[in-house]
Amino acid sequence: MIEQDDSFSKLNLFLKVTARRPDRYHELETLFLPLQRPADRITLEFGTGAGIRVSSNVPELPENLENLAGRAALAYADAAGIRPAWTIHIEKRIPVAAGMGGGSSNAATVLRMLNRHYGSLPERSLRSLALTLGADVPFFLAPRAAVATGIGEVLHQIDGCVTPPPLLVVNPNFPVSAKWSYLHLDRGRIGPSEPGRLAALINGLHTGDARLVAENLHNDLAPALFQKFPLLAELREFLLTGGALNAEVTGSGPTLFAITPTVDIRRKLARALREHYSPETVTVFDDIPLGTIQAN
Repeated sequence: MIEQDDSFSKLNLFLKVTARRPDRYHELETLFLPLQRPADRITLEFGTGAGIRVSSNVPELPENLENLAGRAALAYADAAGIRPAWTIHIEKRIPVAAGMGGGSSNAATVLRMLNRHYGSLPERSLRSLALTLGADVPFFLAPRAAVATGIGEVLHQIDGCVTPPPLLVVNPNFPVSAKWSYLHLDRGRIGPSEPGRLAALINGLHTGDARLVAENLHNDLAPALFQKFPLLAELREFLLTGGALNAEVTGSGPTLFAITPTVDIRRKLARALREHYSPETVTVFDDIPLGTIQAN
């Protein structure tokens, strides 16, 4: 038996590091926005012989139990008391180590698919299991626009509907680890967020106000990335000059996203990027769906 499912990506429209914990993790206040594209495609085959095998279309991606999706499958087997006989294939479309949550999303999708098939774990237990794999894995079990606190694991879903503005995503085709980004965070930035800014951003999402969303983007990790990787600063300037209302890094980077006032400007910017930069330098995602997203 073979089942398939999409593994969504995400953007952090807001990321404030509010404290550094004694265990060296960081307390966050961040806004996750799920994206239907780019999305990986997970194929799960049951009854393929004892054990868990993981493969992908990306040669450098870890396989089998070195892959987070494989570890998620093993964790589910242990928690549910099931002897695994599964083959997992990941068709990667989300860039690797890009700040878009690809690995966490793959793990959550595997957990969701296994539980849909076996029905062995209640939702609360599945969420607890997801958290053992990574702070943002629980978000991807049922990705909806949400504010996350703690180390990113405490989710507060945004009430009602959200209407994101036209989004253009640009990946510079090199990876950056989350560990690097947090190690190079300017500690002077750590502290409470500016009062009202996150609320204004959420209001912009509720009302579909692209300018209000653009004015309230924030990422404490971005300055170190712009300083270390001049291409990111160059790309941001290219986007702003080309008509974007604002552009910011998502998560721990290095992917950039731009808020554009219209779909036409998004289309023109995407075309200009592809004409100016080679496919080896940047990957452009301009097919991100528009429209209202039910958020509860």
